[in-house]
Order: sequence, then C-alpha cells, then structure tokens
Amino acid sequence: MINAIATILGCMALVVMIATVVRVVMIKLWESARVNPEYAQSMYEKDQGQHWSGDTKEHPALLGSPSEVHPSTDVPNREIPASGVSQSSSLKLMAVGTPSPTAIEDIESKRPKIEHALRGFYEATSLDQRLAFARDPQRVRALMENYDRRHPQVPLEWKNLGWILPVEEEGYRFGYAQAVFTNAEPVSLIIEELVDGTFRVDWESSVRYGEIDWEEFIKTQPSAPTLLRVIASRPQNIPPEAPPMGSDMLEITHPDDNDVVYAYFDRKDPKFQPLLQQLQSGNWKDVPLTLRLCFPGPPGSGKNARIADVEGKGWLILHGTRS
Repeated sequence: MINAIATILGCMALVVMIATVVRVVMIKLWESARVNPEYAQSMYEKDQGQHWSGDTKEHPALLGSPSEVHPSTDVPNREIPASGVSQSSSLKLMAVGTPSPTAIEDIESKRPKIEHALRGFYEATSLDQRLAFARDPQRVRALMENYDRRHPQVPLEWKNLGWILPVEEEGYRFGYAQAVFTNAEPVSLIIEELVDGTFRVDWESSVRYGEIDWEEFIKTQPSAPTLLRVIASRPQNIPPEAPPMGSDMLEITHPDDNDVVYAYFDRKDPKFQPLLQQLQSGNWKDVPLTLRLCFPGPPGSGKNARIADVEGKGWLILHGTRS
C-alpha cells in the first residue's frame, strides 16, 4: 500500500512538474510572439505630468505602458510594440467628471482619414505643406528647418497605409501607424487625432530629432546641455572615469550610431525621478530617452558626459493634456 501511495504521489508530482513546464513554455512563446526584443518598455506613474516612451531602432517613439497598447492581428510579430496587451479601451473620468480621451477610438473606421494625413505629410513638397500635417507645427517649424539643413530629404513614393494601432494616454487621442512606400522601407510613427477629427504626424519622434548629430556631439563635446534622443543601458564595461559620489552611470548610444558615451546623473535629485522610473521599467536595458547632455570638462579632457535634464519619457514630447 505504501509503495502504491508513493507511486501515485510520484506520478502526481511528475504531472504537476510537466504541466508547470508546459505553462512556462507557453507563456514564453506567447510573449515572444508579441514583443519586439529590442523594444524598451517604459511608463510614468499615473500622477506624472508627461507620459511618453519609445522603440529603440527602426521604430519611432511609442506611447503608453505595456497594458495600454492594443494589438492587431495584421501586425508582424517583430513590429508589435508592447506586451501585456489590454483588449478594450475605456474612457477615464477627469476630476471634474467629464470624459477624458485615452486613445483613438474605433481606429479602423478612421483609416481613410489617417491615410490622407500620412500621404499628405510624405507627399508634401514644401515645409509649409508638411507642417499642415504635423503635430505642434509652430514649435517644430524651426526644428524641421534645422533638421532639413543637416539631412537633405529623399523623396518617398507613397504606396499605402499599413497596420494601425490605438495607443492609450490620458487626455490624448494617439495611435501608431505604418506608412508603406514603393522606394523605401516602411516607417512606423505616432499619430494624433485632434478634436476636429483630423490627424497629425509626430515628426520629432519619427526622425529621432536632436539639436545636433550624435557624431558631432561626440566630436565637439559641448559644455552646454544639448537635447538628444538616445538609447540608455546600464554599462556593460567599466567606464573610463568613476562618476561623482551618489551618481548613477549610463551607457548611451544613438539609434543610428554604435558609438558609446558614458553619462552620469545625481540619483538623489528629484528631477531625475522620472528618469529612474523609465530605466527601471525598461530593466536598465536599451531604454529610449530624450535627454539634455553635456560635458563638464574641456573638449578632449576624457571626462564623462553629464545628464543635465530629462525632457520626459521616451522620444515623444507632450505639452499638457488635450480634452
């Protein structure tokens, strides 16, 4: 009897073990089918004023937390931007009791308007024409002029609108869309629906705009804080110089360049709490950030760069909320 009981218990333990292994494997397979391994997830706490995040290489900034992005079965696995996906979108109430938008609702029904905006943006032949389809046109006009001087534009031949996804953010109507061309690789970018039902392209995040090129930043080592969209990780190697006491060190690269810069920040400074939250959400690995970086010493001194400020989260800049 004892042997029989022992045999039964052993079989039960084996069954439980197999079931556990199968469950873990299925979870890993399910996650790998939804997550781009290069995508760094990040989000603000609910009480923070700005929410933004980004993909690390071929994709522009993507807004929202892992639970706030809605999937589409038409999206290739490698391009689905987030995991832990929610299956429904709901309006959240603001303090005054009025509904606040959280994403582009019923986005598939708005495909013709979205395609009109993206096609108009990419087929534009002048700066003014492009600005008519861009977010915050007054603010980004000077940025576009600066960028166009440094990066001559190659005309893109529009083909069609690819996949589209709603992206949740309190107070905004955001989405993620793929623009397909006949003479270039597809481009993924953030779009915003305005209150009048028109759509705008977030140009800054789509080109990973920085005040200067990464190569120039490394070469000139400016002492003035310079805005750059970068990728940050915990250092894999020992930095050439130890950071100041009480500081954390990051290994900084650019989406289009592998040259590494080590930069430090004061972890006790309250203004860097959003930065720490982003790094922790992304497990300190390939986290997209928009930072102001500078060098404390003269050019060529070998000093590590300093993080002077963090502009928000990821590569997408918000200004207040829009109801």
